[in-house]
Amino acid sequence: MRGMRHPLSGALYELCDDGVLVSLGDDAGLYDSHGRWLSGRRMTVCPNFCAWIGDGPRDPVDLSSNRRFRNVLEPNLDDTAEARS
Repeated sequence: MRGMRHPLSGALYELCDDGVLVSLGDDAGLYDSHGRWLSGRRMTVCPNFCAWIGDGPRDPVDLSSNRRFRNVLEPNLDDTAEARS
């Protein structure tokens, strides 16, 4: 399942067949791509994250050609280790 963790709340937003599943700990609720509650536990969700996940491509695609991820480079683990030392 395609998903992202919200950087502030830590909630996991995942695309499912019925909408966007938002889970935080043991709580989970289903929302549409506008952040409107559909079922499950009601929580405060980020409508921008719901749109980001819910309106994206449904089928797995090569993200390197996606406009949202065009400038994202794979991290070089050697450089990361050197930067920490």
